[in-house]
Amino acid sequence: MSQGLLFDSADVFCARSTTQVTFKGKLGRPIHRWYRLTPSFSPQLALDIAQHFHLSGKDRVLDPFSGVGTVPVCMKYSGIPSGAIELNPYLFFVSAVKTRTYHDVGAVKSCFETFLQRLRPHLRPLKALDAARQYLDKHAALVPPIHRPGRWWSPCNLAQLVAIRRHLLENLGEYDFPDLLRMAVLAILVPISNAKHNHVSLTFADRPQPPLDVWGVLAKKLREMAADLENVRGKPCAEVQVFRGNSKLVSRVLPRSVRVSAVITSPPYPNRFSYARETRPHMFFFDFIPSAKAVGQLETEAIGGTWGKATSVLAKGVEPTNEVVASLLRPYTDRIGKSGRLMANYITKYFNNMYSHAQEVAAVCRPGAKLAYVIGNSRFYGHPLPSDEILAAIFEHFGFALEAIHKMRRRQSKSGLYEALLLMRGK
Repeated sequence: MSQGLLFDSADVFCARSTTQVTFKGKLGRPIHRWYRLTPSFSPQLALDIAQHFHLSGKDRVLDPFSGVGTVPVCMKYSGIPSGAIELNPYLFFVSAVKTRTYHDVGAVKSCFETFLQRLRPHLRPLKALDAARQYLDKHAALVPPIHRPGRWWSPCNLAQLVAIRRHLLENLGEYDFPDLLRMAVLAILVPISNAKHNHVSLTFADRPQPPLDVWGVLAKKLREMAADLENVRGKPCAEVQVFRGNSKLVSRVLPRSVRVSAVITSPPYPNRFSYARETRPHMFFFDFIPSAKAVGQLETEAIGGTWGKATSVLAKGVEPTNEVVASLLRPYTDRIGKSGRLMANYITKYFNNMYSHAQEVAAVCRPGAKLAYVIGNSRFYGHPLPSDEILAAIFEHFGFALEAIHKMRRRQSKSGLYEALLLMRGK
């Protein structure tokens, strides 16, 4: 499989800016900006792919790795019917809430203001440290059951969050738009935490956050969301269906009648990033998941998972699912395995999973379907892994022809890492 030099083309998909490829392209866009997920891609990229494929209202697009709903939101307001699949229960919630149509924006605004008015008296006293500690002691059962919550939030900020959680759990049925309220609360969990977005994966600051006006942060988010709904009111809206399920089982998740003419997606990269780990506070805050054990199981089921329980699975050893995968990986896993067998097992599990995914995608595609996969390559112990080329070869095995691999931007200058757009077509 031959490719041109990195960034050697004037094509619209090459030499793109960070904003045109990554989550940074969401930060100023209505609805897309409701929740920040760093390893997600830009709405502009999704729209450019749809234009490249000449998609219209006669098509049906699938995003089998929906994440925060970038693709279905873009398709909805472009008049293109779409479906999406997401395994993570919290991210499924985000995709579902963002892709709904809210006809009565006035009622939404009224709901938000009533909620804020009722909430404010409960939060104001908790900016004082002694009051916050007393509140946390009294309502310890309402502290989200995440490991070491005090590492995530300073006492005053945690107490205010617990007060919000208590109010919503006790009064959720009194509000007409409970999921929008939950969406706003969940969106501020990291911004008011001690976690930082200095890297793709969250890290913790050396100094914890001081006491914040959490009510003010939440009010700003709710008013931003109301403004976004006002912004899209009256725009044409295509049908969107969001399904909770595993992308390794696409044909079982989608209704039997659904056949797609295009796939636009970005699967997890083979870089050990854990969506389960990064969304733990969100999953526990409103009980999207019942226990730490369930988080470990979620990671084990995910494509290539390497965190928690999934690590012990890898340690037991993983064999290629068939000779197709074995022959594609052998040149890379042999070298990587000499430095670390666990990582060789991880790569094998990842592409075993992607083989299953490709087989399932082929089963739900219409003849001539178009595929667009945004994926980054990796390095393990100094050895490169061309994920884009390997994934292309797997899809070719299932009858898709390679149109192009566009290397869109460098990741971490001089590292040899890049993000690529893989374009393919069915027969």
